[in-house]
Amino acid sequence: MATREEGRFKGFFRRYGEHLLILGVGVLLSVVMGVLHAHNPPFLQALDSKVYDTILRQTHSSKITGVPVIVDLDEKALAEFGQWPWPRWRVAFLLAKLREYGAVSVGLDILFAEPDRTSPVRLKEEMRRDLQVDIGFTGLPPDLLDNDKLLANILSTGPYVLGYFFNFGTAENAKHDCVLHPARLALIRTPGTPDVDTFLFDATEPICNLPVLGEAAPNSGFYNADPDADGIMRRTPLIIRYRDKVYPSLSLAALMQAMGQKQLVVKMEPNGIDSIRLGPTVIPLDARGRMVINYRGPQHTFPYVSAADVLAGRLPAGALKGRIALVGTSAAGLKDIRSTPLDPVFPGVEVHATVIDNILTKEFITRPNWIEILEFFVVIGIGLLATALLTWASAKWSLVPLGGGAVGMWFGAVWCMEAKGIYVSPMLPIVTVVAIFTILTLLKFLREEGHKKFLHATFASYLSPELIDRMVESKEMPELGGEARVCTAYFTDIQSFSSFSEVLTATQLVELLNEYLSAMTDILIEDSGTLDKYEGDAIIAFFGAPIDLPDHAFRACRVAVSMQRKLLELREKWKAESPAPEEPDRNTKHLPPEVWRSDWKWPRHVHDMKMRIGVNSGEIVVGNMGSAMRMNYTMMGDSVNLSARLEAAAKQYGVYTMVSEYTLDQEYADERGDTRRVRDGVECRLLDNIQVVGKQEPVKVYELVALKGELTEQEQRLFALFDKGMGHYLATEWDQAMEAFREALPLERVPDGKTTPSEVFLQRCEQFKANPPVPPGQPWDGVYRLTKK
Repeated sequence: MATREEGRFKGFFRRYGEHLLILGVGVLLSVVMGVLHAHNPPFLQALDSKVYDTILRQTHSSKITGVPVIVDLDEKALAEFGQWPWPRWRVAFLLAKLREYGAVSVGLDILFAEPDRTSPVRLKEEMRRDLQVDIGFTGLPPDLLDNDKLLANILSTGPYVLGYFFNFGTAENAKHDCVLHPARLALIRTPGTPDVDTFLFDATEPICNLPVLGEAAPNSGFYNADPDADGIMRRTPLIIRYRDKVYPSLSLAALMQAMGQKQLVVKMEPNGIDSIRLGPTVIPLDARGRMVINYRGPQHTFPYVSAADVLAGRLPAGALKGRIALVGTSAAGLKDIRSTPLDPVFPGVEVHATVIDNILTKEFITRPNWIEILEFFVVIGIGLLATALLTWASAKWSLVPLGGGAVGMWFGAVWCMEAKGIYVSPMLPIVTVVAIFTILTLLKFLREEGHKKFLHATFASYLSPELIDRMVESKEMPELGGEARVCTAYFTDIQSFSSFSEVLTATQLVELLNEYLSAMTDILIEDSGTLDKYEGDAIIAFFGAPIDLPDHAFRACRVAVSMQRKLLELREKWKAESPAPEEPDRNTKHLPPEVWRSDWKWPRHVHDMKMRIGVNSGEIVVGNMGSAMRMNYTMMGDSVNLSARLEAAAKQYGVYTMVSEYTLDQEYADERGDTRRVRDGVECRLLDNIQVVGKQEPVKVYELVALKGELTEQEQRLFALFDKGMGHYLATEWDQAMEAFREALPLERVPDGKTTPSEVFLQRCEQFKANPPVPPGQPWDGVYRLTKK
């Protein structure tokens, strides 16, 4: 029982082992990809960022609200009003003009961390300190003596928002007199959710404006940027924690100023921040309080106004009514430059404008928490699907659905981004498909190459390369050790070959055999026959193993016809060949001229060479047989023995290709799929119903002459007369049979042999006429029992 179970296991593994290996490797790769998605290492983050950028470039909308306007300290303004930094009174004048033009909020992407050195009071102090000169400003109004106070006065009277910067390093030089404007928060969280401080970026110190300005301004916000590892700014923090308070960004503070909002509602989830609500607008954030920026285009997508035109009053009245003005610079040397997915050179002030516009339009890019779960299952699912396809289908057929799936995932991600504002990353699912397809295809290729090398090493000496390739493609491996299957055995032998050694030297004999065997083997291999062995001049072969050939019997008949024709061509070639002028006399045995003339390369024996072929089909055992030291893929069985007997028996009839009825009755499907028998595709004549030596059952044997429709007129007449004679012969009508055989005798195909079929049956009819095989009036089976092999 154990042996039987072991055999079943080995059979199962031999049949499905490669599928199990491919399946196991594919499942392992799918799990690895799932683990990579869960841990999201930096190299995957970098790759996913590039994918995100590509999709954003495909889907972004250039439509803007027009509310954010950038007041640009550009080259024009510096040329007209002097280099930067300007006196604070000019900045105050600029702010006043912006309010006059109708701006509902003015955000300053500028830091005023030092006192204005152009203030008259600062100039007086520095002249006294450095030059010991005491100067006065007679007639100057007191409000103009200190530019910082002048700017503070303006800040206190309008919707102005100062900008500042947070540091996150050590706080050794932290200022303690900064005046910042924290946001009032209302938290929405379920029980057990950590406090908002747990997730926010925690600043160590601010780099802030002068206290006099900070106290005067109604609002302020940080302008920190948070680029990704590759330097591209894809998201920005809207709130940051500092000393147990939460502060808004410059863009958020400017929008709050414009809307008159003082409070933010923060929604918390167990794994971090979910969103903040500003008035009726819910702004989705990531766990750390960052908003993904939905860029509208490259730089200058938003309207720009030169500060020079504002100061000079060249704008139409009410030009900025209801708009949020963001004061920044695009002048060379002063630019605050960021890299974005849409533009590597993007003014920082325009990032603030983009954030404000996103909030106003509510067109956000989000990644809900369930997206990562979805992506994980997509990675595992697509990995297992790809594995299943590649396990049971070829790489060529798997490429279409897997390639279509990858394209579908890409365009699905594009649709989600464009229609829903949700970024679903197609990166790792596509990488999973590509990785599994590449690795499993390579693995299958290497295994197939291994199979192919094994098959070539095992069968190359007796199978055609095309047949080996078919075995690899169909994965139809031979059963090493022996298996029974219906095949066709094939034997050939050169007639009277022993006489060749009497006239040829050993070298000449090898030369002749090499040419003959090469030509015959090429025909055999070309028609997918399997060479078993050479035995001297004999070729032993079979059709239908190690790979199944449904038309094995017909192939064997076709090869037999081709070999006989090829031998005729070789005989004509050998007759025409002459020895080379420099070649020594080849007739080393001094045969008479009628046997070997001096101008012949080969003697008459070679010119008249004939070959006998025996073909029989039936159940044959094929496999690797031999000893542990040496094995050969060969055949054995009664059907093989009968094929050998037919080759030998052909000599007694004077024919050269003898085929059994078992071969001619084999069925196969032709090119159109119609079922045919071999005898329908060949030209042959019934020779006899014989019982060969060592066999009890008789078998009808035929002379195979040509493929269907290839008989000459003489052969057609011969076959008709011979068949007529056979009819009378089987009916024990000896005189009528001899008459037909006498008519057929002059038409025999090979009249120069020792005998012919017509001559054999003339003699047999005379014998049976004198000594009938059965008493008169009794039925006769027509069986003729051969007495020698």
